Amino acid sequence: MQHPDKKQLSSVFYALPAMAAAVPTIPAYVLLPSYYGDDLGLGLTITGAVLLLVRIIDMMTDPLAGWLSDRSGQRKIWVGIGAVVAGVGLWFLFTPPPSPSAGYLLLWASVLFLGWTLFQVPYLAWGADLSENYKKRTSITAMREGAGLLGVVLAGGIPVVMTHSDRAGEIETLATVTIVLGAVFIGLMLWRVPDRVAQHKSNGLGNHDSLQTTLRVGIKSLRQNGLFVRLLSAWMINGLAAGLPAVCFPLFVRYYLKLDQETENLLILLYFAAAIVAIPLWVVLAGRLGKHRIWCAAMIMAIAAFVFVPVLDAGDSFGFAVICLFTGAALGADLALPPAIQADVDDWDQYRFGKRRTALLFALWNMTNKLAMALAAGIALPILGAFDLTKGGANNSLALIVLVLIYAVIPIVLKIGAIVMMWGFPLDASHQVAIRRRLSRRNV
Repeated sequence: MQHPDKKQLSSVFYALPAMAAAVPTIPAYVLLPSYYGDDLGLGLTITGAVLLLVRIIDMMTDPLAGWLSDRSGQRKIWVGIGAVVAGVGLWFLFTPPPSPSAGYLLLWASVLFLGWTLFQVPYLAWGADLSENYKKRTSITAMREGAGLLGVVLAGGIPVVMTHSDRAGEIETLATVTIVLGAVFIGLMLWRVPDRVAQHKSNGLGNHDSLQTTLRVGIKSLRQNGLFVRLLSAWMINGLAAGLPAVCFPLFVRYYLKLDQETENLLILLYFAAAIVAIPLWVVLAGRLGKHRIWCAAMIMAIAAFVFVPVLDAGDSFGFAVICLFTGAALGADLALPPAIQADVDDWDQYRFGKRRTALLFALWNMTNKLAMALAAGIALPILGAFDLTKGGANNSLALIVLVLIYAVIPIVLKIGAIVMMWGFPLDASHQVAIRRRLSRRNV
């Protein structure tokens, strides 16, 4: 049996790569759409359409990545391959020529997201494999997402320190930091963290079905796995509610609040720092009151903060900072709790259907998240482009009203829908313990 200290160390080594992977999160999801569309002159409409196409293409690779990971009985090899591919795409996407074409954005964004898929799907499944305990899974997920938020804060702090650098210099620096940290942390994880799926494979417990069979059976069984569909739907809806403000954030700060880039960087840093500080609180509360209920409470808090967005005036940096503080704290729950609930749902899926499909389920999980972000960029940017937000600037009152609707009002409606789905979610700690006990007896 592994010594407890070694188990804890394995969890740390598992979580660290999330920090490297999260460093480009701000530019990839928040800054790049407006950077290519506005700063580099590609246009919001074209940029939004290209990013939507990239995400649609990207989603098609998730089931393949999940199947490869489950069938091969290996998490490590696919994590390593994905990291290398993502590093190449990241560098070229984050260091574009002065006037990049739509084809350039399409190519290198596709390479980056392909690499992220090959890395992220087995990486998330690997985390679910590390423990079978209800509370321990929440701790592992929280540790991983907390490390990711540290990477995001690091990414937010770099532009703050580089006060005399332009946006291009900031983004190139973030790419360099990501590649260096990724090489170190992913190397440590591959060396020190055990791959339990590989051990199951050696004991004949792997998934030997073909991709076509796995997908056919998986899609068919989804109709019978109401817990997974319910959680996935709520995750998708809440992901869109989070994606719309993320895509619109730089535009809201620039054109509605009329704040400078330095203030924007500080607000982003505050937002993600609040998420890091709040994660331990969410974890403790989830252990006592249930993951799904605490996730709902966090979404309610975000709604309460978004309600005050329409009353902000130009230059109101303090009021917006308070909103960023509370919505950032709610983000901590969005990141830490749903994947932990998904790991419990995976136990139910394994018990109900008699197959280990962790990576495939997390691939579908990843697909919905990508679809949410794709819709966020594909909906928000073209609409704002149609209303000439960047051309009319702060003088275009109609465009500003639309910006507020997309940034705050629509997310409120979406989060209410997610709360309705998750409030009465039936899989709690007692049910998960019973499922694990039955699985253990079955495998004896």
